[in-house]
Amino acid sequence: MPKGQSEIRIIWLMVLTIVAVVAWFFDLKVVTYLCGLAFVMSVMHYVDALQQPLTNLATQQQISVQFTSKVPLYISSIVAIIGMSLNWSWLIGLGLTCWIFFFLRWLRRLERYVQQIQSRLQHVVSPVVLQNDLNTATSPPSHSSHSEITLLEQIKQWIFQGNPVLKVAVLVLVVGIILLLRFATEHWQLSLAVKLALVAAVSLVVTGFGVFLQRKNRSFSLALEGLGLAGLFLTLFFAYYNHIIPHIYSASLYFAVIMLLTLYLSLKQQSIELALMAMIIAAAAPFTLPVRDANAVEFVAYYLVINVCVAILTTLRPWKILNQIAFLMTVIVAGSYAFVHGHLQERDTLALLVSAHTAVFIWLGFRFSQLLAKQDVEQFKLKPALDIALIFGAPIVGYIFLYLMYFEKTLWQAGLSLAFAALFAVLYSLAKRNQSVYLISQSYFSLALIFISLIPPILLENEWSVIGWAIEGVLIFVFALYRHSTISRYLAIALLIVAGLFSLYYWVDLAYFPTTMYWLLSLSYVAVVVIANTHEKFQKQITSSTIAFFSLLLIAATSMLLLLLLDYFDGQHQYVLALLGVSLTYVVLNEVLLRCKATWSWLIPKWVGVIPLYFFALIFVINRSHLGEIVWHSQFERLGMAIAGILLSVLWLRPSASVKLEKEWVSLGTLLSLALTSLSLVPTMPYISIMILPLVFCAWCYSQKQNPDWRIFWQTRSSLALVLLWIICSQLFSQHAFEYYVLPVLNPFDLISIAILAGFIWMLSLQLEQDMDRGVIAVLSVLSVLWLSSYVVLRALHIYFQTPYNELAIWGNATIQLSFTLLWVSLAFVTMNYASQKHLRPLWILGGSILMLVTLKLVLLDLSHIGTLTRVISFLGAGFVMLIIAYIAPIPEAESKALKS
Repeated sequence: MPKGQSEIRIIWLMVLTIVAVVAWFFDLKVVTYLCGLAFVMSVMHYVDALQQPLTNLATQQQISVQFTSKVPLYISSIVAIIGMSLNWSWLIGLGLTCWIFFFLRWLRRLERYVQQIQSRLQHVVSPVVLQNDLNTATSPPSHSSHSEITLLEQIKQWIFQGNPVLKVAVLVLVVGIILLLRFATEHWQLSLAVKLALVAAVSLVVTGFGVFLQRKNRSFSLALEGLGLAGLFLTLFFAYYNHIIPHIYSASLYFAVIMLLTLYLSLKQQSIELALMAMIIAAAAPFTLPVRDANAVEFVAYYLVINVCVAILTTLRPWKILNQIAFLMTVIVAGSYAFVHGHLQERDTLALLVSAHTAVFIWLGFRFSQLLAKQDVEQFKLKPALDIALIFGAPIVGYIFLYLMYFEKTLWQAGLSLAFAALFAVLYSLAKRNQSVYLISQSYFSLALIFISLIPPILLENEWSVIGWAIEGVLIFVFALYRHSTISRYLAIALLIVAGLFSLYYWVDLAYFPTTMYWLLSLSYVAVVVIANTHEKFQKQITSSTIAFFSLLLIAATSMLLLLLLDYFDGQHQYVLALLGVSLTYVVLNEVLLRCKATWSWLIPKWVGVIPLYFFALIFVINRSHLGEIVWHSQFERLGMAIAGILLSVLWLRPSASVKLEKEWVSLGTLLSLALTSLSLVPTMPYISIMILPLVFCAWCYSQKQNPDWRIFWQTRSSLALVLLWIICSQLFSQHAFEYYVLPVLNPFDLISIAILAGFIWMLSLQLEQDMDRGVIAVLSVLSVLWLSSYVVLRALHIYFQTPYNELAIWGNATIQLSFTLLWVSLAFVTMNYASQKHLRPLWILGGSILMLVTLKLVLLDLSHIGTLTRVISFLGAGFVMLIIAYIAPIPEAESKALKS
C-alpha cells in the first residue's frame, strides 16, 4: 500500500475518533454512532486492503491459504446498528463485543498466514536476492543535481532543513518583541518615546552583532540580522501609530533608511533568506499594531514601498521567488484589505496606487526577460507555470482591480484597455530583439491582443456587453483552434467566464428579464463545445481541463435553455415542452458529432450537461404527485414525459462503445432515463411503474448470452445502488402496496418485489466478476431476501389478520414475529438443503447466516416480547426445522478436502 494512502487512512480514523468523542460529550449520540459505524467499516476496508496483496502473493507462490470470512463481522455490525435504532444499550454492547472478537480472530489468522508466506518465500528466494532487494528498497531515490527547485520545495527547505532550532528561536523572539512593544505601550512608566528608543537601540545592536559574526557562522549571523531588522520595522510602526513620530514624511524617511539597510545587507551577503525574512516581517508589521488600523490608502501605499524594494533587489539579482511571493502578498493581503476598508472618496488615489503596483510588476517581468537573455540556460531556466503566470497575472489582476473600481465608466475602461495594449506592444517590440526570450516576447504580444480584444465589449451597454463578451469568446476560441494557440484558447475561456458572471449581475440589476442576453449566451456556450468537436484536429487540442470547462458550459447552457423555454411556452404544457425541447436538441447534436467522430471531448460534457434535465424532471414529477400518485394534467404531459425519457436513454446508449469504457456513468444515466419513461405507464402506482422498463431491460440483458457486453449495465455499483434504494424505499413509503391484492404473491406489488429480488441477486452474482468483497455480497443477499420476503408476509398478515404495517408495533406483535421466525427458518432450510445437494459451500454459509439471525431473534426479541403460546411455537418450530437441517443438509466439505478425497 502506498505510504500516502496509509497516512490518509490513519488520519481518517483519527478524525472519526475525535469527532465521535466530541459528539458524545455534547450529547450528540447519533453522530457518535455514525462515526463508530464509519470507523468499523473503514477498519475492515483497511485490513481488507492489506489482505488482498497477501492473497495475490499466495496465489503466485501456489500457497494454499483460506482467509477467514468477514460475514460474522457484518452480522455483528448489523446487530449493533439494530441496538442503536431501538436504543437498546445491551444489544449495542453485544454487537460491539462480537465484532471485536471476530475482528481480533481475523487479524490473528491474517498474521499466521503472513508468517506462512514469509517462511515459504525464505525457502524459495535466496538470501543474496533478498539482500539485494532489501538494499534496493532502503536506498534513497537519486535526484539530479541540476534539477530545478520549485517555489514549494524552496519553502520546504527554509522551514524544515538547516537549523530548525534557530528558526524557531527567531520566530519566538519576533513574537516576544511584539508582546514587549504592546506591554511597554500600556504599562511601563517611562515615556513612550524612551521605551521605543530602547527597543530600537537593542534591535540595532542585534543587527550589528549579526554582521560581526558573518564570517564565523553565516546562518546564525543571518538569523540575528533578520531579528534585528524585524525589531526596527516593528518599533517604527509602533512609534508612528502612537504619534511619537508625528508626520508621515518622517516615518517614511526612517522606513526608507531601514529598507536601504536591508537591501545593502542582502546584496552584500548574497542572502535571499535575509531579504525574504525582512519582506515578510515588513508585510506583517501593520497587523501587530495595538492602537488603530491603517486606512486603505496607507496600507496599499505601504505595500507599494515594499514592492519597490523587492524590485530593486530582483533587478540586481535574479531572485524570482521574491517577485512571486511579493505578488501573492500584494494581491491577497493588500487587495483584501483595500476591498474591506476602502471608501468611494479614496477611489482615485487607490487607482493610482494600483497602477503603480502594476507598473512595478510589469517592470519585474520585463527585467526578468533581460536577465534570462544574459544567463546560461542551465543556470537560469524558464518555468512557464510560475514565470509566465507572473507575467500574465500581474497586468491582468491590476486591470481587473481598476476595471471594478470604475465599473460604470465604460469610456474610462476602454481607455485603460487601450493604454495597457499600447504598453505591451512597446514591450513586445523591445523584447523580440532577444531570440532567447522568444516565449516572453510572444507573451507581451498576446497581452497586447488581449487588452485590445476587451475594448469592443466594454463599449456596449448593459446586457449587450455580455453578448459582446460571449460572441468574442466564441470567435477567439475558433481562432485558437485554427491557429493551435493555447494562449488564445485561455483568453476565450476567460471571456466566456466573464460573460457568465456579468450575466448574473445584469439579471439582478436590470428591472426586466434579459431574454435576448441569455439566449445568445447559452447558444454561445453550446457553439463552443460543438465547434471544438466537429474536426479531428480540433479534438486533438482539447485537454482534460478544457473538457472540464466544456462540462461546466453545458451545465450552464442546459439550465439557461430550460428557463428560457419555460418563459417562451405558455400554458400547462410548458414544463414538458421545455424538457422535450432540450432533450431533442441534445440527441440531434449527439448524432451530428458522432458523425464527426467526436470522442471524450464530447461524451463527458454531454453526460455532465444533461444533469439539469434530471433535476428538472424530478421537480416536475414531485409537483405532479398527490397522495402517492402521479396526477398528469393531460395525456400530452404523460406522453411527453415518456418521450423525454426515451430520448435521454438514446442519448446515453449512443455510442454503444461508451458502455464498456464508462459503464458506471452510462449505466446510471440509462437506468434513470428508463425509470423516467416508466413512470408514465402506471401513474396510480409509481413505485411499481418506475421499475417496469428497467426490469424489462434487465430481462433482455440476461437473455443476451451470446452478447455478454450488455450485462455490463448490471455489473456496476451505480445500478446496484439504484435497485437497493428501490428495495428499501418502495416497501417503506409506497401508499398503494395493497392495490389489486388477490392473494399473497398474486398481486402487483408482491410480483414486482419478487422480480426485483431476482434481478438483485443476479446483479450480486455479477459483482463477483468485479472483485467485490464476498462478505458484502453475502450480507446484501441475505438482507434483501429477508427484507422483501418479510414484507410479502407482512402485507398478507395485514390483509387477513389486521396486524400493524410499517409501524413500530410490529416488533411486539406475536403473530408477526411468529410468522417471521417460521419464514426465516424455512428460507434457511431451502437454501441449506439445496447447497448441501449441489455441494455449494458458500450458499450453505449464506443459509447458515439466516439461521444465525433467527437464533438471535429468538433470544433477543421473542424471548421477552411475545406471548407464551406464540413464544413456544416459535422456539419449537425453529428448533424442529434446525434439527431437520442438521440431519439432511450438513455443511459441504471445503474444496481442498474434496480434492484430497
